[in-house]
Amino acid sequence: MITVRTYMSFFAFVTLAPLLSGASGGPNLATLDRLQAAYRAEINAQARYLAFATKADEEGYRQVANLFRAVARSEQILYTAHFDAIKALGGTSEDVNPAEIKAGSTKENLEKSADKNAVDQLDSDYATFAKAAHAEGNREAAKTFESARAVEAQNFRLFAAAAKNMESMRGTPKGYFICGLTGFVSTAMDNCAVDDWEKVK
Repeated sequence: MITVRTYMSFFAFVTLAPLLSGASGGPNLATLDRLQAAYRAEINAQARYLAFATKADEEGYRQVANLFRAVARSEQILYTAHFDAIKALGGTSEDVNPAEIKAGSTKENLEKSADKNAVDQLDSDYATFAKAAHAEGNREAAKTFESARAVEAQNFRLFAAAAKNMESMRGTPKGYFICGLTGFVSTAMDNCAVDDWEKVK
């Protein structure tokens, strides 16, 4: 289970999500709060993965470092999408100062990043958020949550594969491609609706 502080505020919020649907302030309040929670989580996740990338470089796992950097960029694209959705609903994004990151070993960092229970919870949360946004008529917000759900699932698959093959990920690294539209990370240029690929190498 991911216990580092980067996702704790997000998970703590999720337990309150059902209570927000009836809160005063109009039908968009619950979705705005969920977008704010996701925005905070992605900013913290970006900081965490950058710290993990530095640690992987120090330990000689250059391919793992590239993966962490690629996913950090992915998280930036996700929180920018959340930021835009917050503005579209008339909200103002919060000022977020990422929590201090204490990176473990590269092995420990990969294991945390590839924890299936935490990823399953995140997947369920995003599915719930998207469904609620659709019910409120907030299609753009729903699309943002659905995109984040797909991207986070892919990130988990990449981390899980890296955790199993960590020792083969030293030496000259291969690059990762990031879709500038969605944040989807891949080892090849696919799963992007536009020709807007970035490469981490």
